[in-house]
Amino acid sequence: MGIEIAQDLIHQNYQNPEQRLWRQVLVHAFEEARLPTSDRKSSIYKMEATEWIIQDHKDFKTICWWSGWDPEHVKAQYFKGVRSGEVTFTDRQVKWIKYYKRYLAVKTNKNQDAKKYLKKQLEKARAAVFMSTTALVSNFIVSQQA
Repeated sequence: MGIEIAQDLIHQNYQNPEQRLWRQVLVHAFEEARLPTSDRKSSIYKMEATEWIIQDHKDFKTICWWSGWDPEHVKAQYFKGVRSGEVTFTDRQVKWIKYYKRYLAVKTNKNQDAKKYLKKQLEKARAAVFMSTTALVSNFIVSQQA
């Protein structure tokens, strides 16, 4: 998460219990973004935490401010973790993420013809997961930084 924020947590440099609670929410998101396992659930949690941190979600910004931290600083700490190799993605994690996004598309689509096509794509994505390795993928996430 970064030395400054971690030291802040260790020294419990917070103004009130609510601030400490919101900091723990952020720390939990960072821990999920660092999950090393490549199973389906862990990969989905990792993706959701990563997207929550790097995209401009209003609730992320709000929680950062409630914790007493600047959202841009928190986001910068995440990207620092990516660059340093603390946050990595395996080929299998990336494939699980693609599978999950296709699964959501199938689940939410009402058009039966489109749903058939999406189900075939979903089957291919699932097969790709089981053909994948747990080798690390290059830090592609850094390129999304503004």
